[in-house]
Amino acid sequence: MPRSLVITLIAVSLMLATAGVLMVFSSSAALAYVKYDGDSMYFLKRHLINLAVALAVGAFCAFADYHLWRRLAWPAVIVAVSLLVLTLAFGVGSYAAPVHRWLKLGRFYLQPSELAKLATVFVLAKYIARRGQLENAYEKWLPLGAVVVMFAAVAVQPDFSMAFLIAASAFVMLFLAGVRFRYIVGAGALVVPLLAIMISAQKYQISRLISYVDPWRYARGSGYQVIQSLIALGSGGLLGRGLGASNQKLFYLPQAHTDFVYAILGEEFGFVGAAAALAAFAILVAAGFKTAARASDAFGRYLAAGLTAVVGLCAAVNLCVVTGLIPTTGIPLPFISYGGTSLVATFAAVGILISIARRSGVDSAFGYARREMPSASLNGTFVDYV
Repeated sequence: MPRSLVITLIAVSLMLATAGVLMVFSSSAALAYVKYDGDSMYFLKRHLINLAVALAVGAFCAFADYHLWRRLAWPAVIVAVSLLVLTLAFGVGSYAAPVHRWLKLGRFYLQPSELAKLATVFVLAKYIARRGQLENAYEKWLPLGAVVVMFAAVAVQPDFSMAFLIAASAFVMLFLAGVRFRYIVGAGALVVPLLAIMISAQKYQISRLISYVDPWRYARGSGYQVIQSLIALGSGGLLGRGLGASNQKLFYLPQAHTDFVYAILGEEFGFVGAAAALAAFAILVAAGFKTAARASDAFGRYLAAGLTAVVGLCAAVNLCVVTGLIPTTGIPLPFISYGGTSLVATFAAVGILISIARRSGVDSAFGYARREMPSASLNGTFVDYV
C-alpha cells in the first residue's frame, strides 16, 4: 500500500478542514451574533455537524472498494438529475441573485449540483474505462448525453460556475483519456456560446462581467464585493492581523464565511497563511494525480483523475474569484468554506482517492508497482511501470 499517498491525502485534508473550522467561526461570529439573537456560534455549530457527516462519508468511501462507484454511476446520475429537476421546481435561492440552487430539508439545505459533479466523474470514468468494449453508438454517446443533461440542468438554475465546473471536469477526463484535442476544442466551441447566451439573459451576471473590467468604477454596486476582498487580502500584510482580528468580516465583505472565506484567511494570517493554504491545495492535487498514475486499473485511474480535477478546479476558481482574476461567481473553497453539501462531496472525493491509493499495489512510499500495467492510460503520459 502506498502509505505516503494515503498519509498525504488524509493529513492535508484534515489540516484544511481544521483551518475551515477556525475560519468559519472567525468570519461568521459577528454575523451570527446579530442575525441569530446573540448566538455567535450558530454557523460554527452547523459547520461542525456538516463536518462530522462529511468525515463519516469520507471514511466510508475510503474503506469501501472504489469499484462500487462503477456500479453506482448510473444510479448517481439518475438521482442527481431528479434532484436538479426538483430544485428547478421547488428550490430556494440566494439574496444576491435570482437563482434556485438548494433544496430545503428542514433546517438544512442540499445543493444537488454538488452530487452532479461527482456523478459526472463516475459515469465518465466508467465510460472511458470500457470504451474499447462498447459495440454500438448508443453505448458510446449515452454517458456524454447524461453529462450534457446535468450540465444543462445546472446551467438553467442558473448556476453557471458549477455548470462550467462540470464541463471543465469532463473535458479534463476526456483529454486524459486521449480524445483528440480538436474534438475537445470543438465541444468547447459549442459550450461557450451557449453559456454566453444564458449569461446575457441574466442582468446580475452582465453587471458582474462589466464590473470585472474595472471594479472600482462600480465600487458601490457589482464591484463592491471583490474590492472588499482585495482590501482584506492587502491589509493582511505578511503575517496577518491575527485570528479573529479581521475588520472586513464586520459587515464589509458579503459572504465572508462562504465564497470569500479565503479573503478573511489572508487578512488574519497574512501572505504566509494564504500561501500555506494554496500550497496545501497544490499538494493535495499532486497527490491525487499521483494516485491516478498508480491506480491498479483503468477505472481507478480515470476516477482518481476526475475527482482530483473536480477538487482542484473548485479551489482554483474560488481563489481566482477572491483575488479578482476572474468575475465573481459562487464556487465555495473546498474544506474551508461554510456549506454542508460541498463539504460532504469534497470528503467523499478524497475518501475515494484514498480507497484507490490503498489498492494500487505500490510497495513503499517511493517505490513502484510490482505488476506491469498497460501503457495506454491517461493520454499516454504514464509509462509501463508507475
